Amino acid sequence: MICVICAMQEELDALLGLMDDISVSEGQRLFYHGEILNNAYYKGRIEGKEIVATRSGVGMVYATIAATNLIRDCHPELVINLGVAGSLHPDVHVNDIVVADQAANWRFEAPGWDRKFDSVFCSFPCDAKAVEITRSLGMKHVKTGPIVSADEFIRYKRQTDVIKKYYPEALAGEMEGAAVANTCYAHHIPCAVIRSISDETLVNGGYKEFDFNLSTVCKTAAVLCKEIIKRY
Repeated sequence: MICVICAMQEELDALLGLMDDISVSEGQRLFYHGEILNNAYYKGRIEGKEIVATRSGVGMVYATIAATNLIRDCHPELVINLGVAGSLHPDVHVNDIVVADQAANWRFEAPGWDRKFDSVFCSFPCDAKAVEITRSLGMKHVKTGPIVSADEFIRYKRQTDVIKKYYPEALAGEMEGAAVANTCYAHHIPCAVIRSISDETLVNGGYKEFDFNLSTVCKTAAVLCKEIIKRY
């Protein structure tokens, strides 16, 4: 079984459109920004493979809760965190896709703890098999490399200044990937992070592109996710 976590409904809907034989079971009900979020489990198949998908809600804490619940309830062979991100590299553009080989919490800091990719304190490996499958597809708009996460929508130069100082290799930034990778690392479960680019924050354009591009890039990410699942 492969489990997929999406932060937003638009991301989840794009994946559900590619799944067959979908059934829904009620998940854990959580307080979420003044509302109740039901982390329902959407069970179905992609190319005959059993899939469970859920919406976590936005942010590191909610992503951690969703990943923990899925690992406990489903015992997956792989957890995929699927969604959108902002570009942090001049060669990564809107509607490109980044499949992470590392995911780091760029705001995580403590005296004496390394703040960089490959740090055992704040950076976590992503599944090598998913990365190799991605590379084997040979798609020009798909990149593999490191991403960063934190509970911040990256839209200011002061944020990218910090990221460039400690994580200059980062291709994209978002708000859940490192939390899911960390949780999977703790439970010794492989994790893949797939992000389609919705905006080119302080690279080309700006964060206002996000809403405009959201629907299109969610579908782009979901299609690649399906291709990886088919070959996994």
